[in-house]
Amino acid sequence: MSLYPPLLGAGIRVVEFSDDWTVCRTELRLNRLNRNQQGTAFGGSIGSMSDAFFALLLWNQLGKGYYVWDTKAEIDYLSPGTGTVHGRFEVPREVAEEVRAAAASGDKVLRWFETDLTLDDGTVVAHVRRQVYVRRRSDSR
Repeated sequence: MSLYPPLLGAGIRVVEFSDDWTVCRTELRLNRLNRNQQGTAFGGSIGSMSDAFFALLLWNQLGKGYYVWDTKAEIDYLSPGTGTVHGRFEVPREVAEEVRAAAASGDKVLRWFETDLTLDDGTVVAHVRRQVYVRRRSDSR
């Protein structure tokens, strides 16, 4: 997945997907293409770093009988990304089952997920919230 052009172009590497699709880890290594005018991580790359990972984890846990999309994002930039930025995205099994139960009727479900993007020393570069839309596919009943 690290070779997916939008990630590759932003300098983002997928480090890990857990076997059970509950956790994904990514990193953004600074290079000349993803630095801003101050020499720190470009905000667009930080945004891309969090795009779709919660949805991807949830979709793989729910299965192909569901539509799963990112619908909203909120990013609070808290400190400059002066080195490698790390992301850890988690969708516990219990949360996936809650979403599955809520979507069983065919209604849409909107669920917020949150994480911090950090430097090697734990400094929080950005706090990210992503809203994920889930609906059971009508052809999967």
